[in-house]
Amino acid sequence: MKHFSISLRKSFWIVSAICLGTVSCQKEWDDHYSTDYQIVPGSTLAERLSDGSFGEDAKLFVEILDNTYFTLRGAAVPYSYLDFLDDDQFLTVWVPKASSLTDEERALYTKKNKTYAENVLVANRFILNHVARFSHPVGRDYSEEFFMMSKKRYQTEGNSIDDIPYNLDKSNIACKNGIIHSIDGKLVYRQSIYEYLTTSDEYKDVIGDFFEKYTREEVDINRSVEEDIDELGRTVYSDSVIIKRNVLLDRYGYIEREDSNYVMVIPTPQVWSDKYDSITKFFDYGYVLGDTSRASVMAADSLKYYWGQQILLTDMVFNMNLKYNRNGNDSVVSTRFRSNDRKKQKVAYHTYYNPNSAEGLFKNHVIRTEKCSNGRIYITDEWPFVDSLTINVPIKIEGENAQIGTKQATDPIESVYRNSAIGKISEEKVLYVIGKEGAFNWFVEFPIKDNLKGKYRIKIALVPDISSKKPNLIHPTVTYNKITIYDPKDPNNPRKDWNFENNTNKVDTLDLGIVDVPYCDYKTESSRLTLRLASKMTNSNAKNYSSVMRLDFILLEPVLDE
Repeated sequence: MKHFSISLRKSFWIVSAICLGTVSCQKEWDDHYSTDYQIVPGSTLAERLSDGSFGEDAKLFVEILDNTYFTLRGAAVPYSYLDFLDDDQFLTVWVPKASSLTDEERALYTKKNKTYAENVLVANRFILNHVARFSHPVGRDYSEEFFMMSKKRYQTEGNSIDDIPYNLDKSNIACKNGIIHSIDGKLVYRQSIYEYLTTSDEYKDVIGDFFEKYTREEVDINRSVEEDIDELGRTVYSDSVIIKRNVLLDRYGYIEREDSNYVMVIPTPQVWSDKYDSITKFFDYGYVLGDTSRASVMAADSLKYYWGQQILLTDMVFNMNLKYNRNGNDSVVSTRFRSNDRKKQKVAYHTYYNPNSAEGLFKNHVIRTEKCSNGRIYITDEWPFVDSLTINVPIKIEGENAQIGTKQATDPIESVYRNSAIGKISEEKVLYVIGKEGAFNWFVEFPIKDNLKGKYRIKIALVPDISSKKPNLIHPTVTYNKITIYDPKDPNNPRKDWNFENNTNKVDTLDLGIVDVPYCDYKTESSRLTLRLASKMTNSNAKNYSSVMRLDFILLEPVLDE
């Protein structure tokens, strides 16, 4: 066994804060995390495991501990995991059965002079998966759930852990710095959902590499030790604790965190790739920089890949914590669900009913299940989601929420209506537009955002002018990048009339026709698509039409098969 001075061992303890906590004296640990068993004075975990009383199982485990080293800044440091078990932090150790290791595992784990990557792998995937901080005795009459130092969560039930039986005659062995248990097997290192997607041969190329592009290493300020301020006013840390953060997962769910419980529904790689190929036609951004330069083309291709991948992910992740899914088996909502969106859209986006039924999301076409440390992955052999609820989603703009450019029209104001015999009004609010100084021929323009490339059927809902009992006469035009792409006066338009008249007896939804949008503007900062509604009331027809327009909403419905 290697021996180091106390100060040297303590220094390695501090710099290895990735898996350890604050150093304190033995008495403080014993007082706060004492066991129900008598502490054996003078015997550390390392010493007890090395004394031969645990047989071949402990002999192999000690050899692995003694040949695996802590790492810091890309290199191994002269402080082994056997030294760690000889230190003064209070730990619980589960000794795995030697015969449970494969020949390949045994060769790697016991290898001397491991590389940096090998030290990290053996430590995280095996050693720290059998070590936990604090006291965890066996034989309690209740179950306990806790985290190993690998950050993986395990459940102990009576005389077993993760369904692996304890060797009761070699468990609850108390030492001055912890407890030793012997188990009849090894604890399997289960990957998190994130780890599975980013490391498996199946999904790494399909989606894992996409996730990893947006993973950044950041200093955990709360856990790092400040040393000084440099000449530029920046904080310098003597001991920096580095954490990984994925900005992309902020949109979908923290599937990399071990203290979570997620379900992910994902198709096979082939189904995913086929689906992605089928939707790329909708994500043609054209020349996003306004020219035909290589930079413009590359920017458009980058947006296509980024948002094309993201839109496929829309409803794949479900937080299974009860506070997020109170309905249990009746329905589940994906992490994209927002109750305010439901109130506005009146559509059950991101909601799936009876997911555990034979035809439900968690059963239908599911060919296998991957059990992960922070949830489950259901893999399906067909695309499991409805395009009209995830990809080709209608664009609805409430009149009162529109960003409107006006000309020859008064500043729009909101009016609140009660639903009555004339029909139901969305959100019970409308946009009220009237010409300036009594002008009849006003127009208003509505920027349309988040459109995909392709055809949309345009509809507007108008509330009748009850006071005059006269209809509106509206002429619509659509421009893209200031070029007209739809006008009823176009000779190719099958309509005979250029203008649209609403019914004065109800809230009337007018079908303005179909527009073919040349490029995608999904999630861009500004819109290139604009709808103009112009009043065609004149002095000559004023007796037949109203100069006041009350707009309930604008709706663009994707047209896929026409």
